[in-house]
Amino acid sequence: MKFLVAGGGLAGLNAAWELKKKGHEVILLEANSRVGGRCWSEELPNGEIIEHGGEFISVFDHTIRAICAEFRLPIVGLGIPFDRRHQVDGSFPKSEELTETMAKMSDAAARLVKNGYGASLRDVAREAFGPDYESLPYCQKLFATTTCDPDLINGYAVAGKMQREGYEYVEHRGRVKQGNDAIAKEIERRLGDSVRLNMPVTRVTNTDAVVTMETANGESFSADRAIIAVPLPILQQLIDTLDLPADMVKAIKGRQMGAAAKLNIMVSGDAPPRGVQAPNAPWWSWTTADNGGDKQRGALTAYAGGKKTMSTLSLENGAQVWLEKVRNYRTDVTVSDDYILTNWAEQPFTKGAYSMPGLDWEPELDGVFNQAAGNIAFAGEHTHFASLNGALESGARAAKLLTLI
Repeated sequence: MKFLVAGGGLAGLNAAWELKKKGHEVILLEANSRVGGRCWSEELPNGEIIEHGGEFISVFDHTIRAICAEFRLPIVGLGIPFDRRHQVDGSFPKSEELTETMAKMSDAAARLVKNGYGASLRDVAREAFGPDYESLPYCQKLFATTTCDPDLINGYAVAGKMQREGYEYVEHRGRVKQGNDAIAKEIERRLGDSVRLNMPVTRVTNTDAVVTMETANGESFSADRAIIAVPLPILQQLIDTLDLPADMVKAIKGRQMGAAAKLNIMVSGDAPPRGVQAPNAPWWSWTTADNGGDKQRGALTAYAGGKKTMSTLSLENGAQVWLEKVRNYRTDVTVSDDYILTNWAEQPFTKGAYSMPGLDWEPELDGVFNQAAGNIAFAGEHTHFASLNGALESGARAAKLLTLI
């Protein structure tokens, strides 16, 4: 059977790889000149590997860990907690405090949901912590991680995703030693000439017998079945020519895309790895452990999630304002002038960072992508869970859905 896959991020790549392993003919169309999407690694002048996009691999991310094991890609520890950040005053929350705080968010969401599912993330945070919620480290972390406007995303849905059923708080997150996009590059190598780069899909149509994808280059491709794994803003532009179930359309159109920026800087020094919240600001920065595990690597990453936070950093003029802010408060390392700035809001083929459910979300929408729409299935972080692992899982799910028809 012949398949088309639109999108060469981790979701589309894994979908194509699962199909090819089963003996199907696959053509993957990727808009960019590289694969990986928001999984994108690069080397600083000192040889340290940094991540433009997705970075943290949880101990519960079994799919990405299994793929790394298959590809013999080692995952190394970061040496810092992700959910707890040091403050400039020296304070550091205990894990018990974090668990308690997350429970307060869930309890607040449960109270508000009695009036319907439309409460925003800001509504839930205010209900949980009172009028000073924005100054709390956990809320700063939460708003940044979602990357979306907290007034426009669903508080009940987000609280549930951040505290999934059976979730146990465990740190010890990792990264792929060669860079997280080593996964994408290895799948691309195995797919061979099935991958077509510089092919932005601009239109998708289907009948009971065939799916056709047209690209910005003027080319047209047809197949028996297809997986659409493009980022949410691109998907929202494609669905008008498809006959989809109403709840699937609602899930796609109602979801919000967020923005984020990363500043990866070459640094030096022998300080231990540490993640530190910026003073009086909702962004943070971190260094991770070197191969020895006891001191920081020669790279520091600053991260700002959400357009409001990004607007305080004068990114329209480059990285200098942000760089100086980092230098002024990260006195534990020597901050150089060598850096790589990534503003995901400006990336033409993603148009954002991560996505979250909008205010019109309802619980029934969470499972809509667990089914195919005729001969089309969907994949991507917006269809599953907003993480590297979630993208990979969604690709495998989409491939399975279409091969079970």
